[in-house]
Amino acid sequence: MNIIGRILHVSPRFFILSLISSIGLGSQPAWSQQAYPPREVSKAGIAAHCVLDREDEHIIVRKDGRYLDLDEVFLTILDEKGKRAQQVQHFYINKNYSRLKILKMEVIKPGGRSILVDLEKNSSLTAPSSLARMNIYDPNLKVMNVFVPELSPGDTIHYIVETDNFKPMIQGHFFGRSMIQQSYPVKNIRLEIDMPKGLPLHYMIKDRPKGAEVKFDKGISKGMVRYRWIFNDVPEIVPEPYMPDIQTVAMRLLFSTLSSWKDVSVWYYHLVEPKLKVNQAIKEKVSALIKGKVAEREKLNALFFFVARKIRYLGIIEEANRPGFEPHDVSLTFSRRYGVCRDKAALLVAMLRQAGFSAAPVIMSAGTKLDPEIPVPYFNHAIAAVLDDSGHPRIYMDPTSETSRQFLPDYEQDSSCLPAIAGGSDLLTTPVKPPDSNLFTMDIKESLVKGGLLRGRLLAKASGFADTAFRGILMRKSRDEQERFLRVFLLRRQPRLKIEEISWTDPADDSKSFSFHCKFELPDALKKSGLFFPFSACSPLGPMDSWLLGKASMTSRSYPLKIGYSFKSVVRESIDFHIPYAKVRLPDTEDIDNRFLLYKTGFSLLAHGVAIERVLAIKKLEFPTKRYHDLLRVQAALEAAPFCFMLLK
Repeated sequence: MNIIGRILHVSPRFFILSLISSIGLGSQPAWSQQAYPPREVSKAGIAAHCVLDREDEHIIVRKDGRYLDLDEVFLTILDEKGKRAQQVQHFYINKNYSRLKILKMEVIKPGGRSILVDLEKNSSLTAPSSLARMNIYDPNLKVMNVFVPELSPGDTIHYIVETDNFKPMIQGHFFGRSMIQQSYPVKNIRLEIDMPKGLPLHYMIKDRPKGAEVKFDKGISKGMVRYRWIFNDVPEIVPEPYMPDIQTVAMRLLFSTLSSWKDVSVWYYHLVEPKLKVNQAIKEKVSALIKGKVAEREKLNALFFFVARKIRYLGIIEEANRPGFEPHDVSLTFSRRYGVCRDKAALLVAMLRQAGFSAAPVIMSAGTKLDPEIPVPYFNHAIAAVLDDSGHPRIYMDPTSETSRQFLPDYEQDSSCLPAIAGGSDLLTTPVKPPDSNLFTMDIKESLVKGGLLRGRLLAKASGFADTAFRGILMRKSRDEQERFLRVFLLRRQPRLKIEEISWTDPADDSKSFSFHCKFELPDALKKSGLFFPFSACSPLGPMDSWLLGKASMTSRSYPLKIGYSFKSVVRESIDFHIPYAKVRLPDTEDIDNRFLLYKTGFSLLAHGVAIERVLAIKKLEFPTKRYHDLLRVQAALEAAPFCFMLLK
């Protein structure tokens, strides 16, 4: 388990510095001689499947950033589900930076009897399964899997792990993030960090839950500065659907000797800059790629798509200095025509500079955010950026994907990132695309004729992710299946619709946005009572509405909701009344407009009809708990009975 161990969550197309980089002492600490923890389980653990009775961890840091760690854990199993979850203990090892040794593992029965685990018979060393999914090969990244035999509910797993971090990621510095809150209750954690005098430690506790007790003291022990935290009665975190990364919302202790994120930026600059020297072959290739191109976008496209599509992604880790962070020389990546994300990013930066752009490598925490207060550089991806005159990124570019159609994919929006700048950069966040970048529009022109029949034409257009969604579905279908899908798309909005002359653009043609067009009739749109139901009263409005709003599936939340995409759906309808009437009574609607979302229905009277515009826009990728009710209000409005007009004679 090793609570203090830092697990770097690695996204596709990137490197792994260390899955767990915790360190151990060479001798057993005094507290391991104490009696086993009491057998009773706190009330907080009644609904849980296991409980962390006690964890004692002691870290000794050296002046150059190396450190030793000894971690002792007592984990009690409460039921069969807890047994299944904990019967195999996993310890992650990065041999590039650390050595791990399991000093002891045993099962303590309720009566106090101890059964030692035969580590030789019950251990296996494997590659992390995530590496295969990410197409990364590094023989130094391993997982030690230990099967715990004779384990039953009521037993306690007790182990002691020693780790020697013999190589710091950043020379002369030490940092970490200790996840105090877990998916099971924590009764007691004691963490001690011994620091050399003159090497100050910056620290902070974030997201402390109600009921958790924290004690802290600082003193001198054996000529070192000792920082000691004691955490008691920390309740388990209960995951919610579509919540942010648990490591950004659970109680955690951050600590670092780095004084600012600028220190990390400068470190990465000096690590990467020597690798960016271009040779004659790269110079000639850049000249050929931008020849005859005047517009900036044309040049950027030529350079980006060359690196994205002609330099293969191949995850082979073979660096000697800082494996997982250090790119190869760009001349080597260019000649090989392959590399991992940091190799491709470095090559793109070098080619951008050769073409006259100001550019810099950028390290990123793809898909999530880091805590800005304390610099703990757990980055998991590398991209490039074109800089403005003041040295700030103005265009982010990820050349990792060989089939990319955009510079920065949507799933890398709103992620922490850090450019490698000579003078240093603060921690930044990749921009969120405006809703109009993922736009779906439906323009409808109709006539209401005798008998209550509504006749009209409809034109739908999609861009951005909405465009991608339609193409992704239709390209896997035959022509007849494509037509059937589009008909169903409309009929789900208006089941009584009679569709005629439907046509659509070729989903395989990416030179223009996807669109479709049709004629239609809607019988009985006008009731004898004078009630008129327009086409735009349908719900949902666009292809993404139900999918994304469906994530708001709880009546309330304890943690923010991650939507994942910004988008906008617009339905515009113009209706001419070719029947006698004296007055139109417009319906009442509720509008919501804030910095997170827009939901609005607007009406305007025409000379002989009505114009309607309905808009739904999600502006942010993450909704805080205080704004969650806005999504529920939109859901309720869309699921309510369709609005109608009253035509008065």
